[in-house]
Amino acid sequence: MNKVSLLAASVAIALTGCGGSDSGSSSASNGVVITGFDGYFKNAVVFEDTNNNGQWDTQESILGLTDEKGQLTLAAKPGKTLALQTLVPNGAKQKQLIALDAKKYAGTYTVDMDHPSQAMAHEIVFRAPSSSNVISPITDLVAIEMAKDPSITEEDAKANVNKALGGSEEAPIDLYSDFVEGATKNAELHKTAQILTESKAQNPTNYEKKATEFAQAANQEVDRLVASGENINDPSLRPVITDSTPNSDNLAPETVVNNKLTVNETVEDAAEDKLDKLPKIVKGAAFDGVELDIEGLFKDKDQSLVSTKLTHNLAGTGIEVEQVGNLIVLHPTAIVEKSGDFEIVLTAQDKNSNGDVLSTVSTVFEIEIESANLPPMVVEAEQARLQSIVDGWYLQQGELFEQTLDVSGLFQDKDGQITDYSADYVGIEGLTAIEDGNAIITIKGTPTKAGESGAALTISATDGHTAVQIALSMPEVKEGVTPPPTAHPLEGKTWYYLEHGSDDGDDNDEFDYSRVWCESIKFEGGVVYGNVRSSENRTECTDADTQKEQATYKVENGRLIATFQFEEDGESLTESFEVDVAGNADELAKGAKTIVQRPIALDEKAERYTYFADAANAESRIQVKSDDSYDKRFGYIYLPAEQDNVYDLGMVSFALVEGSQGYKAYINFDVEGKDFSCDTIDEFYKSFTFSGNDLTTPYSQHYIGGSCNTITDEEYDYASIYFDLSQIQSLDVKNIYSFIGYANDKNAEYIEAVKFNIEWTGEGDNE
Repeated sequence: MNKVSLLAASVAIALTGCGGSDSGSSSASNGVVITGFDGYFKNAVVFEDTNNNGQWDTQESILGLTDEKGQLTLAAKPGKTLALQTLVPNGAKQKQLIALDAKKYAGTYTVDMDHPSQAMAHEIVFRAPSSSNVISPITDLVAIEMAKDPSITEEDAKANVNKALGGSEEAPIDLYSDFVEGATKNAELHKTAQILTESKAQNPTNYEKKATEFAQAANQEVDRLVASGENINDPSLRPVITDSTPNSDNLAPETVVNNKLTVNETVEDAAEDKLDKLPKIVKGAAFDGVELDIEGLFKDKDQSLVSTKLTHNLAGTGIEVEQVGNLIVLHPTAIVEKSGDFEIVLTAQDKNSNGDVLSTVSTVFEIEIESANLPPMVVEAEQARLQSIVDGWYLQQGELFEQTLDVSGLFQDKDGQITDYSADYVGIEGLTAIEDGNAIITIKGTPTKAGESGAALTISATDGHTAVQIALSMPEVKEGVTPPPTAHPLEGKTWYYLEHGSDDGDDNDEFDYSRVWCESIKFEGGVVYGNVRSSENRTECTDADTQKEQATYKVENGRLIATFQFEEDGESLTESFEVDVAGNADELAKGAKTIVQRPIALDEKAERYTYFADAANAESRIQVKSDDSYDKRFGYIYLPAEQDNVYDLGMVSFALVEGSQGYKAYINFDVEGKDFSCDTIDEFYKSFTFSGNDLTTPYSQHYIGGSCNTITDEEYDYASIYFDLSQIQSLDVKNIYSFIGYANDKNAEYIEAVKFNIEWTGEGDNE
């Protein structure tokens, strides 16, 4: 279902920001799926190797972590060389990543799903040319060929690798195929890749110099294994090719028989199951201890006795850990002194048939120690004092009422602090209760009905772990004059807002990709009106003069609830949304309002929009021309500040230009007098795209993905999103292109998506 206007059947979904409805999302159906393997790599770091040096440098953009199928979905693929970095427990690259983001990368290591019970033994990088959607030891050979000789074409590099692996012009090997499973499964190529992985790890200094020779030797070894009747489907069979003349220009291959050291899943699962069944380990409480049987945990056909090394990070917890024979013993303690997530790592050496150590193999057991959290407590004396204040309030039907309560002393937390207060509910029609972030609750409004005392005013507090709620009793509402219904601030007026979506209203799917549109909406007389989307809305806002899908609304206790009825897959559906005015947005445009659209009783995200009172203010963001001067190529938006729920007025400027190396486009984010970096961009936005009818590359259609760089300009930093259009041969004059920045689902309620259009005139201005 395509995302259209607020009124159409799919608009109900659009209000919720349904990812599946928007072609610009990073969904697998519309994004690019990158797969990494010799066996599928889980938790490998995919990055853009911008300097093409075959290693991850801390300044290079990380695109994400692969899943258990070795996959990562991108909204659009970057134009530079793709690369994959494997991680091992306590490895150098893992430590660098933890220094950048401990929450994300601590305890994260790569697993080759050929051996799902153990961590990878090597930190290693594989690359792939940008035209490939897979990254493997085979694509790595092509990337290495291209890096060694920048003058060589990708096709020539593929031909060299194809020849080294035993292919021919008549029967070429599909170097960019998924040889692990599926229609392109190839056991011999899979085994070749496994041998190359081990060989690259054992020959770090000369592998790239002699990569095609290593490939030829690996292919010959696979042929030998097949001819001798070996089971090449055994993932533990990992011969290693070494170079007996590492200082020469040519490879002198020596192949050593190696059966990979593996973790016995049965033994590992039994130990993990025993840990899982332990009572919760809690800081401040006693721990009874446990013994884990690890006999036979590691297996290696090349060595009869495997020695195990124990490491852990439980020091300081009060729990002592040691290995006693085939047991890992966690000794009892009277008091556990530290909480957190901890690891017990067991490591053994993988040796080849000659007894040489090739690598270490690890398996990790995780232990969680919980903090002993006491919930917040109600201070009864303060509750009684606040109740006496409330008892003295005078409320009358039809009369405006406003009072405040300071609830900062209502709760206490003995082992921490109160992190949040909230006013949850007030049971008198016409009144609202709001907490301001500083424990001050404002109760205001005009009671619409008389009523007895006893209506609840509920207030809660949380320490970040547990919430506690109390109810104060509101006084009676005396009879008075029934007030006339008050209009909601959104009623009776046409509003204009920008939306990103794929449906262009022409019932033709050819160009249904995500673009920016102007939508209009009007709430009047209980009916929701809107425009009918057409290509005209790429640059113009049209009247909200059509009711669609029986769209209606009502105002209850100051809340505007819009309801839509529509059919999807032959089923009649009804969905409702609260259209909440989060605040005035006069800094963006006179009369504008910040809106949050929340689904009612739906497990969907809320989304933030700017409603413009004047169509010209919305149109100024979609009528930009590429040769416009700087003062026309920007727009103000609210950007997150350092404090929660605080916003800075930010300026977003953008450009589309043609230079000596082709076309390029960018968006800059700038906050006057403050730094604004890619760290904030990455926290609040999931991806950026530049889209247009004629944007076609070998790996995407209609979209170019953007990458963020933090730039220091004189005194302050700003964030710049760059779109590499160098593979685009030409842009059609008068074509409209869209800049879209997609908010992370968890932040879509707090930050609006970035939405601008620009028309290519044949010339660009980037001043």
